Amino acid sequence: MDNGLARLAYEESVRSLDKQERLLDELRARTGLLLAASSLAISFVGRPVFQEADTLVLVLGLLAFAISMAASVYVLLPKPAKFVFSLEGSAVFEQLYEFRDEMPEVYRRLTYDLDRFWEENDDVLARLFRWFQIAAAALAAEIILLLTSLSGTLF
Repeated sequence: MDNGLARLAYEESVRSLDKQERLLDELRARTGLLLAASSLAISFVGRPVFQEADTLVLVLGLLAFAISMAASVYVLLPKPAKFVFSLEGSAVFEQLYEFRDEMPEVYRRLTYDLDRFWEENDDVLARLFRWFQIAAAALAAEIILLLTSLSGTLF
């Protein structure tokens, strides 16, 4: 086996995991902004709405707020299924010690392990992105409903 090709495949797998970790960080940061925006929308528009709003529009706006908050919190909370973005050095040493003189084989095995971690992470990330989309849609609905209840023009 070619050492250069094996090393290249390994480095690409490492890079994929690094990108995935950055994507998770960005998703959580954006979700935090959604959470703040949802809270601000209800607090700025909330008081007049509670005093003058149509009951149906108000209930729908509050429901959208609750959905946005719940979906955002779900994305931000730690998950029991842990993400794996790196290898444990001692485990690599123990499992691959017998191949220490065959670096292409070491790289090959590590590449498959890293790709497996990426796929497992991707399943969880895809679920988190769906919840983020729900939170964003609920925020948009919340704002529209709250503003509509103020102006009374939608219904």
